[in-house]
Order: sequence, then C-alpha cells, then structure tokens
Amino acid sequence: MTVIASRLVSRGTTARQSTLIAAAAAAGLTLSVGAGVADAAPTPLRVDQAPNVGITVDDNGISGGFAADLTAVAADGERTRLALRPFAEACADSLATARVAITWRNVNTNRTDDVTFPVCAAGKPSSGAVVSTGIGRISFTTTIIGRAEQAFTISPGTGWFIR
Repeated sequence: MTVIASRLVSRGTTARQSTLIAAAAAAGLTLSVGAGVADAAPTPLRVDQAPNVGITVDDNGISGGFAADLTAVAADGERTRLALRPFAEACADSLATARVAITWRNVNTNRTDDVTFPVCAAGKPSSGAVVSTGIGRISFTTTIIGRAEQAFTISPGTGWFIR
C-alpha cells in the first residue's frame, strides 16, 4: 500500500488535477476554465496486474533494477491509451532509452495485437500509445526492450482491465 501511495504522490500536480476533475465529473459538476467549460477528463481504467520487473547491466555486471506497471485510459470510441509507469526514478537512469512491447488480447472478441513505444521521454514516463482494443476484458503482457543500458525483463508484467 505504501508503494501505491508513494506512486500517487510522485505523479504530482497533474495526477491531483486529473483526480479533482474526475471527482467533479462524477459528482455531475461543471468546471469553468476562463470563459469556456472544461472538456471531460479521460477515464482512467482499473488495471489488475503484476508489474514488469527487471534489471539493467553494464560492463561491471548488474547495475540496477526496475519495476513498472501498465496504465490504461479510455480514449475515443473503442480505443485505449496504454502507457508504462516505472516506479521511482527509472526514467532518469535505467529505463531512459528503453522501449516497452505490449501484447494485448480482447477476451470477448479474441482480437489480439501488439504495440511498441519508448518507456520514457525527456526523463519522464512517455505518453504511451493509443490502440484499438475494443470493448470488453483486455488481458496483456508487457516486456521491456533494453537499448544502450541493457535493460532486461526478468518477470513480464501481466494483467487485465475492462474497457
């Protein structure tokens, strides 16, 4: 529970703003921004998972470790934005140039696909990728693909979410 609380705090102002907007939307409130009305915030989805865990190596052997979980946000229509959120400061060092490969399957339609994108951008988690998952239960597996830092997945991330 402490790790989850620390992750929420580390996400900073953007996460707090998103939470406030989502809470206001759930309460049926309209938020004004300047002269206009705020657009509805994307809907974060609950993701049940075991995070991706791995190590990094350099010329001297094991140089570090990492853990990262998947986030899923409902996008337009039947599309979902998938992103990887590393724990701690992994984007500043061990996962700075790594990519993630996500294979997903819609259990209801049996449609499957995969996507690969950078884990981090400019020292922070990347925005991920938008994929056409469809509606239903989506199962997934995440694998870190190392580059210069030689990051290796020891335990792939696995789990599911409902879209």
